[in-house]
Amino acid sequence: KPVHSTVGVKKIEQETWRETGISFVTSVTRLMERLLDYRDCMKGDETENKKIGCTVNLLNFYKSEINKEEMYIRYIHKLCDMHLQAENYTEAAFTLLLYWELLHWDERPLKEFLHYPAQSEWHRKEGLCRKVIHYFNKGKCWEYGIPLCRELAFQYESLFDYQSLSWIRKMEAAYYDNIMEQQRLEPEFFRIGFYGRKFPFFLRNKEFVCRGHDYERLEAFQQRMLGEFPQAIAMQHPNQPDEAILQCDAQYLQIYAVTPVPDSIGVLQMDRVPDRIKSFYRVNNVRRFRYDRPFHKGPKDRDNEFKSLWIERTTLILTHPLPGISRWFEVEKRELVEVSPLENAISVVENKNQELRTLISQYQHKQLHGNINLLSMTLNGVIDAAVNGGIARYQEAFFDKEYISSHPEDTDKITQLKDLMQEQVHILGVGLAVHEKLVHPEMRPLHKKLIDQFQMMRSSLCHVRANTPRGILASHSPMSPESFKLLHRHRSATHAHTRTHTITIGETVRMLRMLFVSSLSHSQHLILITQLKFSSIFLSPDVSTDQTRCFQIRSSPRLI
Repeated sequence: KPVHSTVGVKKIEQETWRETGISFVTSVTRLMERLLDYRDCMKGDETENKKIGCTVNLLNFYKSEINKEEMYIRYIHKLCDMHLQAENYTEAAFTLLLYWELLHWDERPLKEFLHYPAQSEWHRKEGLCRKVIHYFNKGKCWEYGIPLCRELAFQYESLFDYQSLSWIRKMEAAYYDNIMEQQRLEPEFFRIGFYGRKFPFFLRNKEFVCRGHDYERLEAFQQRMLGEFPQAIAMQHPNQPDEAILQCDAQYLQIYAVTPVPDSIGVLQMDRVPDRIKSFYRVNNVRRFRYDRPFHKGPKDRDNEFKSLWIERTTLILTHPLPGISRWFEVEKRELVEVSPLENAISVVENKNQELRTLISQYQHKQLHGNINLLSMTLNGVIDAAVNGGIARYQEAFFDKEYISSHPEDTDKITQLKDLMQEQVHILGVGLAVHEKLVHPEMRPLHKKLIDQFQMMRSSLCHVRANTPRGILASHSPMSPESFKLLHRHRSATHAHTRTHTITIGETVRMLRMLFVSSLSHSQHLILITQLKFSSIFLSPDVSTDQTRCFQIRSSPRLI
């Protein structure tokens, strides 16, 4: 390959058609590289992944570089057959969709081609559409099949073909039912780098992100890749390889898990959307993937490592979104940023709040029912971590006077972190109220333990607020009415002797409602809270006025 390419260029570099000739020689060289890779993959006992990757490489060349439509269509069907043989039904659907997109809803006659009979372009496009919809159904990607159902429905309706219209509408309805009723697993994603000159051209010194199979985890994926490349050496670090590895006559594999960064943020932030729907948008039509590497900048703080714990965040951007015509696509671009310890704390708490909100909402709206072990474990994990580590460590690291005075530029971020912590208290209060309704009598001791630890968590946040400059933590997050009722019941059973004043339930409800009235002044809020305090609704009589301030409630609380 290097010989004929170099000789060809030298022969024409003095000619008047030099530019055209160089372009031609370059295209032929690139085509031969791909054809030789394709021949080697097909004639040997290579795995389906290698054959598919090589075919995708050749197919893209025919489409983008030399525009040979007939060869492009032939390789579309070869690739589709490979996917079907490997039971990659979603990828088979996307592959056949490439041919469907080339056709139009016209009556132009088409000749016999491959396994297609002589027919009108409209009928060929219709047949392809039905087949693609069928493959999306087998791959459980009904969201991709629904727009094609609508496309067919439009065509049938315009032709007054009501029998076909009825059939396709029923299929579309069945797909919506499948989305809500059938279980689907979220796949894992893995970044894999192929380094060294012993790899085929289409893999050599390139990195890809692969969509794993159902139930496939990192260790299983690594074993599968090493099985497909038995001569390869697994690299044990995530650092970029040096030039010596890139140019060596060997094979090195570098594999680690990555996290998808979805583009469809809107639907993921809608509280009433069931998680079965959100799950699809978290892991489909994704081009960006993230990998975090923690490191300590400067001397490591022995007492609290969170103070010096930075994150090196690498974002990988692919040539095409996953899923697509292949289970893996090449990394087109890398973005590298460093996340400060405070920014990392904000991200961790924010993600945990979203996770809690989603889970609690599922139990509230009866999307999850019966066994509440998941809710119990999640609440216990968050509350226990908040008391014994996690949030408590963040408070020590970022809320003390020394850090605040030495990092005035972080004022807004410290406020944001405090708000997220208070928001977590609110969410946990709702979660505990839901947990109390669903918990089995035998699990009451666990529930009581959660309540006790939750009170310690609130007290810890109050303590931080009392010792933090007012300008830093001036905002307040709501505490849910569910938390008030829950803690009232708990204290009624354990601290009845501390009551100094009692009020009726009606008066209590009235005062709680008044707390959410936006026209009330700050002093009026404090008066109401003080009255509730001495009625033992949520505070014992020995809590100071400074501590009661941290329970001021916003006029528009954020509900799950």
